[in-house]
Amino acid sequence: MAASLPYIPAAEVHAALDFPSLVDALRLAFVHGASAPVRASHEVTSEGDRLLLMPAWDGDGLGVKIVTVFPRNRERGLASVAALYVLMDGATGYPRALIDGEALTLRRTAAASALAAQWLARPDAQRLLVVGTGRLAPWMAQAHVALRPDLTHVDVWGRNADAAEEVVEALREEGIDAEVALDLRVAVEQADVISCATTSREPLVHGAWLRPGTHVDLVGGFRRDMREADDA
Repeated sequence: MAASLPYIPAAEVHAALDFPSLVDALRLAFVHGASAPVRASHEVTSEGDRLLLMPAWDGDGLGVKIVTVFPRNRERGLASVAALYVLMDGATGYPRALIDGEALTLRRTAAASALAAQWLARPDAQRLLVVGTGRLAPWMAQAHVALRPDLTHVDVWGRNADAAEEVVEALREEGIDAEVALDLRVAVEQADVISCATTSREPLVHGAWLRPGTHVDLVGGFRRDMREADDA
């Protein structure tokens, strides 16, 4: 049975899920609710490699996102995160499709971030700061700009200036005014919306740097030892 399952690759996922439509679908899903038990996180090796299992279901379907986080993949020239989504029929429980989990994660996470900013960021917000240069970074910026055309400038900060420049170039190719932020504190002080997508274990954004009304979005930390902002 598994051999006959349709596989939806990354390109088709991105093509099907434009950000305005996806954000609207997520808004309705959050309002009406779905069953999403606590996610399971398993330590695979003592070097920090982990397996994440994320099930959810509603009346129409159920599925599980299977994610591996192998930080040492960077040394191998590979992405540190890999993912696959298994979609099953809500009535029979039988598998219906396999979906590229990374593309689904990038789109959904960025869309949820942009949805939150719709409700929580100031209406006159114009400057977005993306903290982090991983795979998610350009999608976060694209989602926010797609939902808020008034966000006319994007700053990108990362520990690796070359990686930040790559993100900026990708955004410029999409017609977004972006530049590398060389000083994180200055960029935080100037930002109206801040979106962090890192695996940092030390606070990057400090409350003392924020202007009143700045919207801060913390996406990356998924373990207790990860931290993107300080207590303030």
